[in-house]
Amino acid sequence: MKISFVFLTVHVLCAVFFVLSARAWKINQRWAWLFTLLFFISEPAVFFVWGPYRFEGLYLAAFIFFLLLSKGAEQFYIFLKTQEAIIRYLFWAAVVIFAGAVVLTSSFEINLRRDALTFWTYESKRNPTAKAICNLADAYDASKNFSKAQEYYQKAIGIDPKFIKAYEAMSRIAGERGSWDQVIEFSKSIIVLNPQLPQAYLDLGEAYRSLGESRQAVETYSRLLGLFPDDEKIDIKVIEAYGKAIADDPQNDLYKEKREEVLADFEQLSKRKNYNAADYYNLGFLYEQVGGKDEAIHYYTKAIQMQPDHAQALFNLANLYRDNGNYKVAMLLYSRLVHFHPKYALGYLNMGLIFNALGDKPRAGQLYRKVIDVDPDNGDAYFNLGYLSESQGELSDAVNYYEKAVEVAPKNAEAYYNLGNVYASLGQNGEAIASYLKTVAINPRHQNAFVNLSILSFKSRDFQGAIHYLEEAQTLGYNPPAEYLKTLEPYRK
Repeated sequence: MKISFVFLTVHVLCAVFFVLSARAWKINQRWAWLFTLLFFISEPAVFFVWGPYRFEGLYLAAFIFFLLLSKGAEQFYIFLKTQEAIIRYLFWAAVVIFAGAVVLTSSFEINLRRDALTFWTYESKRNPTAKAICNLADAYDASKNFSKAQEYYQKAIGIDPKFIKAYEAMSRIAGERGSWDQVIEFSKSIIVLNPQLPQAYLDLGEAYRSLGESRQAVETYSRLLGLFPDDEKIDIKVIEAYGKAIADDPQNDLYKEKREEVLADFEQLSKRKNYNAADYYNLGFLYEQVGGKDEAIHYYTKAIQMQPDHAQALFNLANLYRDNGNYKVAMLLYSRLVHFHPKYALGYLNMGLIFNALGDKPRAGQLYRKVIDVDPDNGDAYFNLGYLSESQGELSDAVNYYEKAVEVAPKNAEAYYNLGNVYASLGQNGEAIASYLKTVAINPRHQNAFVNLSILSFKSRDFQGAIHYLEEAQTLGYNPPAEYLKTLEPYRK
């Protein structure tokens, strides 16, 4: 969990106002500063600055309480000056105890908020509502502990069977794991609880599509369009879904037919109103999805004419010119994109790719490093820096970059494969084999990784492994040299 700098700024201003109020009330400066400090670090202030629950009424009460206490302490101390010394010592002891209590309670609350997992573990035990337990599940999800996250999402549903947020999270995790049957189950539960949530239909349609059940997928998307007949955003998402379906199953005419229908409806819907930049962008995007690149360029250009800083239109238009080999126009568009949007990491990345294609490797490297400055978790930037280093013979740097690439993007099979190649070049065969094994675990159809596994296994005198991996490569279409087959022949059982 993080401090809210907005609320921290407000709190600092309130502390300044506290001092000014104390001065206007003619409170002794030492008492004013003491109680300003105690107010600043008090438990209500921690609630206010850290969250997640902010009790503005309690914060205001704390402000008034500490201000009155500073005036009262001053007046009481003036009275105690006429009393015996022991009474004054007791007074100071009470002040120290009170200040210590403020510090201790605040320290406890700050320590509790050092991270979301700690806070929500405590909060869910203190107040075990479905919302608190779901927040704990979110914290486990953010820390990549998906089994624990699912356990607590299920507990949240057990407390409140109508808690949609938990179903949505479980559906998302199931989708990320490829457990499409579970996605169908959770999505249907969401739809029963609230039939007006578009994402549930999109997830359900994707699950059916992934399982090869095209009829059910089309019925789901059609039902969604029927619920929101004039919603352009829904049309676009359904067209995108059909685009993915066609990419996965190019021979499925049903998906093609339905996408054309939705695209036609979208165009008719757009014609009923004056076009704005978003409309032109959407039309460009949809034409790009169906292979109409010239129309896409036309509409993206229209969008940029109406809104010169339209980030996605600039990016997509630049990509189209780059794919057509028109690097000059593409570079102008990417430059314009990062001028308007300095944090747009993909703009710098694609500029780097163009410079690399043109042979300007130093400039490409600068741009890849710029991507990392903007987005430290961009796996593609580390991958490309690794590739640059590898191509220039800087193998230790290549290893570092590829390792960082797989750290931030653990499902990047090519990064593992290239890392294996570099390890093999360095003679570190054990590390190379481990990297190739991770490659084929992510992409079981990676022919070259199986070939290299076979060769390295043979070098390591794991002859059965060499045969096994070669056979895997052959099932993927690899035609091994006859001499290598002869070399392996004596070791076949």
